[in-house]
Amino acid sequence: MNDIAFSQWLLEGGQITIPLRLMENLQSLNLTAENLGYLVLALTRMQQSLTPEELAQDRWIKWSLSEGWAQWQGQGEKRTISFLPLWHKLYQAWEENLPAKDSVISKEQSGFDYGRILKWLDHTRGNLTLNLREKQVIQEFNLKYGWSTEFILIFLQLCFERGLTQVQAYQPVAKRVYESGIYTVNDLITYMNELDWMQYKVTEVKKCIGQYGGVTKPQKEMYLKWHRQWGFSHEVIMRAAAETVRTNNPSFSYIDGVLQNWREKGVKDLKSAELALTEFDQKQQTKRKSASDGKRYSRADKRDLEKMLGLD
Repeated sequence: MNDIAFSQWLLEGGQITIPLRLMENLQSLNLTAENLGYLVLALTRMQQSLTPEELAQDRWIKWSLSEGWAQWQGQGEKRTISFLPLWHKLYQAWEENLPAKDSVISKEQSGFDYGRILKWLDHTRGNLTLNLREKQVIQEFNLKYGWSTEFILIFLQLCFERGLTQVQAYQPVAKRVYESGIYTVNDLITYMNELDWMQYKVTEVKKCIGQYGGVTKPQKEMYLKWHRQWGFSHEVIMRAAAETVRTNNPSFSYIDGVLQNWREKGVKDLKSAELALTEFDQKQQTKRKSASDGKRYSRADKRDLEKMLGLD
């Protein structure tokens, strides 16, 4: 068995991450194992860049909406599905299991419970390890980013699950989350899942253009631009990377140029990318033919002139 090829095939399609806490709280959420399967199928569909019309017709999305686990958000072509109701219900289940003193927010804190976040960090780490710098960063999440207590707690939990337990590790992630305009728990979870695969995806692009070694921050940021801002799937990005065979200097900048061109032409998927490439090739062939014909005529004229002058 070709283990490497199989692993590559298995991973390149992406993944759906289901928190173990969700599975542990199926009973309190009144979810059966079958219902959990429906939710997984619905979450999987959200990874496939479906249009609002396709989402509205999908059986698993329709089930999630009817059962109150998901909701519509946005307008027009940007209308999409959010699973925020699911995460809200799981949060309520988590909050009910907290000690009473931790679940009550005092009026003096005006809706933001800074102390509760510090207690969570101390409890999670098992000791009092917060320094002044980390306390300032936590306050910055609220004052500068406008994040609520709950959002900060969920963000920290997602970071800690990925081994990002120190401020120097999770602060840069928080900045990218804020700059990406992420304000819902559902979008936050999706973003963090993408970060899990970023290393693998960028490495795959690098291998395609003949580059090896570690992944740099500019390369990650460029990939995020292609995927999140421009909306290209990993499959389309890899097709653009394959086009580097046309140049003597394969690079991320070359891929960026190809994708910029496709974006301007409205390329959305692999099929439309192939059409754009075919159109480009046809134009190049026409140019080469015109240039070649011009050279032939030029040579013919030169031979006729030499014959007239008696030089042949």
